[in-house]
Amino acid sequence: MAAADIHNITFLGYTDGGKTSLVEAVAHHFGATKRLGSVNEGNTLTDFLPEERDKHHSLAAGMVHLEAPHGKLNLIDTPGYPDFVADAITSMGAAGTAVFAVAARETGVPFHTLRLWKMAEETGLARAVVMTKLDGDNLELEQIIDEVRSTLGQRVVPFTMANGTGKEFTAIELVTGDDNPHHSDLVDAIVEADDDLMEKYLESGEISAEELERAIPDAMAKGTFAPLFCVDPIRGIGLAEFAEFLVRDFPSARRQLEVMHSENIEDGSPDSRVVARVWKVLTDKHLGQVTYLRILQGTVTSETQLLDPHSGRTVKANGLAMVVGKDLQPAASAGPGDIVAITRVDDLEVGDVLVSNGEATRHEFPLPKPYFTLAVSPKSRADEQKFSGELNKAAKEDPCIRVRRDEATHESLLDGLSELHLETVLKRVDSRGVGVETKLPRIAYKETITGKADGHHRHKKQTGGSGQFGECYIRIAPTVRGDGFLFTNKVVGGSIPRQFIPAIEKGCNEQMVVGILAGSEIVDIEVEVYDGKHHAVDSDELSFKTAARVALREAFMKASPILLEPIMKVEITVPSRYFGDVSGDLNTRRGQILGMEAEGDFQTILAEVPLAELLTYGTILRSMSHGEGSFAMEFDRYDQVPSHVQEQVVAGLQALAQD
Repeated sequence: MAAADIHNITFLGYTDGGKTSLVEAVAHHFGATKRLGSVNEGNTLTDFLPEERDKHHSLAAGMVHLEAPHGKLNLIDTPGYPDFVADAITSMGAAGTAVFAVAARETGVPFHTLRLWKMAEETGLARAVVMTKLDGDNLELEQIIDEVRSTLGQRVVPFTMANGTGKEFTAIELVTGDDNPHHSDLVDAIVEADDDLMEKYLESGEISAEELERAIPDAMAKGTFAPLFCVDPIRGIGLAEFAEFLVRDFPSARRQLEVMHSENIEDGSPDSRVVARVWKVLTDKHLGQVTYLRILQGTVTSETQLLDPHSGRTVKANGLAMVVGKDLQPAASAGPGDIVAITRVDDLEVGDVLVSNGEATRHEFPLPKPYFTLAVSPKSRADEQKFSGELNKAAKEDPCIRVRRDEATHESLLDGLSELHLETVLKRVDSRGVGVETKLPRIAYKETITGKADGHHRHKKQTGGSGQFGECYIRIAPTVRGDGFLFTNKVVGGSIPRQFIPAIEKGCNEQMVVGILAGSEIVDIEVEVYDGKHHAVDSDELSFKTAARVALREAFMKASPILLEPIMKVEITVPSRYFGDVSGDLNTRRGQILGMEAEGDFQTILAEVPLAELLTYGTILRSMSHGEGSFAMEFDRYDQVPSHVQEQVVAGLQALAQD
């Protein structure tokens, strides 16, 4: 099927919008499933992971390919939790249109939805809104629509309107009659994309329904028109009108390929070289890695050789298939605009761009940086062998997961977007037979000094035969923050032979790595060795290393040692009604508010907060903001721990070292 007949649509929005039910209803309408599944019963096409069925929420993108009477649809159902936003973002690289499911409610559009809306606009996607859950009580339809348009923009214009809310919501009507209050906004938004149509409208004041409908795909593609539909997917009210609009009026895949043409994609013809982008990866216990591709140009068969950007070798498009929920339907071929899956090419990653010839590249999706961290370790010796491999698989499935090792604390760390995010990922790892122990990570504190001091030690050991002897005197002083370790040899007269000076420096270095005050790395000090003694027979490098370590410990504790902690720059966004609670809580966390920005009903707080106060902040913020708050953080600098806090931290670290 040609790209002009393919419609790739991702369903986005917050977790209560009804995206899964909407995708299920559209799939049922076009006959992709004989029975209408239910989220509560755990039998929908797109929520097929065990944890999704348990929680009754989408936790990963699911897809339904279906053949409609007038074209092909690829529907992508994405998670609504901000914690699982990776698949929502990468799905925009596969789709041409983003449908935002928004639950009718008095509190307006959630910030997560607004953020995805802006991202879809920046990506160049056409957009539409589906208003769901209008059967709730105490809802004012026009007030809710005004709130949506105020938040998302006036180019959002109702296309179908409910006949009421609550029990009165029993039908919808098209916004096509001149007597409808939204009709003029509808016409203005559509004709804005076409100069000739705009001129005709201004001259005559009239545009036929046929002319409007022909102009809708272009108006959506250019972003002048984002239709809003009132739909109850469970009762089927407004569903048929919305489903038919998807195929009839949404921009086709060809339109998106035309946009991509400006990004050096050669052309969209079936005979051109193959270019395909990876936007999702999952692991199947029978098929191994399943890789979802968006074909940008060319035609792919299961025999097509694609260049692997990691190994540089060519690989076959094994198991080429269309995706319907958890099922893969074998496909003989797929062309420009298609979304397909291939299997058993295990080193592909989200963002890889595969080609049949030429140079393979990468596409970087605008993913948030992970900011919640757990220290992880295998539960048993039996888990050790597969531990790293399964964690790395999880990181490939969700590119907002990161696996790393902290050289300062010697811990294996798993980074994600929240406690819930990592908990869900680790349950998946556990279901594959690998147990993982978790705990909050150690903070990578650093130690330094604020004063000057001297230190001295004589190392002497005699056990028969050659003994050990080395003695040194040192002075230490703080350096400018960030200068690191400076070592100076001021020994004169040969009291310490020159060949033993490097051993003294090495001994100091070794002690700085393991710390003195609290077992943390020492930074930003200057050490000067100025005197000492040696023995013609018993002195050796080990003796002077040992003497230097002990002398440094003595001097360090006399030089007013302090602890340094990582300070993070934090950006927190919450609805305005929670601003007071969140800002007050920051003060209790030793946070310093640097500024504030307002956007509609949302407030963004810019602050600096010690990392030690943020280890579980995502959970706390979610509780304070009833799930509507979000935050991101990045490392800024190290700064001194207040003295009253330092005593508690040092005691805790010393107790940990003794365990």
